Amino acid sequence: MGLRLREKIGIILLFGLTACGVVDQANQAVNPLSTPVPAAKLVTGAWMPDQTAIGSGSSNSKGTTALTTFTLSASNAPLVRFNDPWSGNTTLVDLGNFTASSDFGMNGSITLVAETVNYPLSGGAYPVLASFYVDTGSGTIEFVNTSDACSSAGMWTCNGGNCTANAACTVQTGTSFGGREDWDQHQVPPFGYSTTNAFPRCDSSVGSWTGCPANLSSLPSGHYYAKYVMMSDSGSSVASTTTGLKVTVSIKKDTASRNTGSTNGSVDVNLILVGDQNVNDSHSAAGARNLDMLFKEVNSILTTNVGIGIGAFTVYDWSDANGGNQYSNVDYSDLGILFSAGSQAVTAASAGKALNIFIVSDIAYSGASFTILGLSGGILGPTVNGTQSSGLAFSSNDDLAVFNATCSDNTCSRNNQDASFLEMAATIAHEMGHFLGLNHPSESKVGTSPQQNDQLNDTPTCLARLTSGSSYTLDQRACYQDSTIQSSSATCQSACDAAIGVGGQGYFNSGNNTSTPDNFCKTVTQCQFNHLMWYTTKNRLKMSGVWHEDGNLISPESSVLMQWDAFVR
Repeated sequence: MGLRLREKIGIILLFGLTACGVVDQANQAVNPLSTPVPAAKLVTGAWMPDQTAIGSGSSNSKGTTALTTFTLSASNAPLVRFNDPWSGNTTLVDLGNFTASSDFGMNGSITLVAETVNYPLSGGAYPVLASFYVDTGSGTIEFVNTSDACSSAGMWTCNGGNCTANAACTVQTGTSFGGREDWDQHQVPPFGYSTTNAFPRCDSSVGSWTGCPANLSSLPSGHYYAKYVMMSDSGSSVASTTTGLKVTVSIKKDTASRNTGSTNGSVDVNLILVGDQNVNDSHSAAGARNLDMLFKEVNSILTTNVGIGIGAFTVYDWSDANGGNQYSNVDYSDLGILFSAGSQAVTAASAGKALNIFIVSDIAYSGASFTILGLSGGILGPTVNGTQSSGLAFSSNDDLAVFNATCSDNTCSRNNQDASFLEMAATIAHEMGHFLGLNHPSESKVGTSPQQNDQLNDTPTCLARLTSGSSYTLDQRACYQDSTIQSSSATCQSACDAAIGVGGQGYFNSGNNTSTPDNFCKTVTQCQFNHLMWYTTKNRLKMSGVWHEDGNLISPESSVLMQWDAFVR
């Protein structure tokens, strides 16, 4: 999962977190909660978005999609522990028969949100998707197929309460996940015990990752099945113990093909303003103006780079009178409660159709020397409300009515807007990318562990540099200068220099900032890599009253992933 952090000393960076619940890793998440969280009490917000100024609304809608949702359940799903073999302990879920043309259309998808219910022990269980396949009548197509080592030896190897991945347990080559890490992040979430998986996940027509078969680029007609392993974190033996499983199935039908123009759909937003400071600021003229400009910038980032914009807004106030202040300065460990409580209180009809965006005052990280700028509930968010992954949270630092003091209306030029304000907008767009399924191109390397990279062929493997001891850093230079696109032998720098000539007019002159490229070519193929999802924050430099910054480009393969998502309509 992606976090954006602001250190107390003022340095801003982007931090990658692969959260594995109780699994003991260097960047471990908090232990999730298994107890139900009561719904918050929200009231209709007083801020009325100026959708004309923002550029949002029905004009961004694709107009060719529909979403159908239903639930399935099993009451006696067998449990296994993290290091238990699976053999004989999977739960088969019959998803039903679907016809490609009438149920999915040209560009449809299926999203599975699995939740553990009525868990009989302390702790909880993760519903791990071990298999997803379709019987077409003439054969079986496997979108997910795990190796035999999973069923014979377990997913993890545990010793004294610490667990590491069993390297032999992985997804088979030629299925929808790019590898073990890619599969993991959907099966063991940072908050709660719900898991979200969606298909298709790769597209051979745009290169995608190596080994993506052509027959997995769309959903065929046939009878669909999923197999889950209910993985307990309770510690003691779970032999002969069962639990409940609920699977929410969301079928997105899209009758138009991908990348057909500048409008590839829109995402509706439930905006929840948390705590009296944010609520009161949104009621002021300056706060309302800044909220309009904030989401105008977010909408511009997304529509410019991927043709996906913001659709309808619904605004809620979560004031102190209704318990909001306890979450206005919230610790990372309590975000799952925030997401669950707040998302249960929004309009039920928005489930699977609107992202729940919470603006809080401050997100702390258990006494550390930084605050979190923003966070997504998962890399691929659930299409149901009420789970501990059902939202995104962002820190305002109580500046909603303080930002952009020189602006008098919501058409104020970007050049007159504060860098920290533009950073907040970029953070929102970045975390929305995570919620719609995008990873960072590369994660920072930790000690001697392998560096993790996304599986898309049109993004680079950005090389983290050893700075001191066993500490590594990732910045703009890592993607621009040190690496190559997986499908090309040229770095962005070498391709850009060749295109404009060394010493030619660069993207901007960064002065003494050696982490920022002097030349940056938006139109060069090797430079068109998913900048929105860069590990580091954007660099901004104001020269002659004009902001110059790194590009917010979305790679073609990243665009495909986002357009499949159930929230994009």
